Amino acid sequence: MSADLYNSLFDKDSSFSGTDSLVAAFAREGRLRQAAFALANDEMMEGIWVEEEQMADESMRYAADDRSSSSAVFKGGDYVVQISRADNEWTALQMAGPPGASLKLGDRWIVLTRDVPTIMNLEELPATITLVDMSGREITLTR
Repeated sequence: MSADLYNSLFDKDSSFSGTDSLVAAFAREGRLRQAAFALANDEMMEGIWVEEEQMADESMRYAADDRSSSSAVFKGGDYVVQISRADNEWTALQMAGPPGASLKLGDRWIVLTRDVPTIMNLEELPATITLVDMSGREITLTR
């Protein structure tokens, strides 16, 4: 194919007949798609980039983890303790078990009174908590 014939495929004023008009239509469509691809590629390479920041750990949850991040019921032995957050304040409520128990959170102690919410200092809900009963026995409570 000569260069003149090839260039005439893209000229809108050229008139073709038969299969030549089909070849010209394919050539124009191919050139149009190639130009669109080149434009899109140039736009992508010229800085349409986004830097994502990692979400804060407390707001990240697994899809299968449908537990609440602001309330949980912990059970172990004869004890049931509910820990919940309302108005940016964490409270612990002993719902079952003998009286006189305390929660041990690191080096802090929270004395529980049955059926009375106790304010506590927490950043987020733990997976387990340690309860110490009146005899000094440590019981691990889990969700």
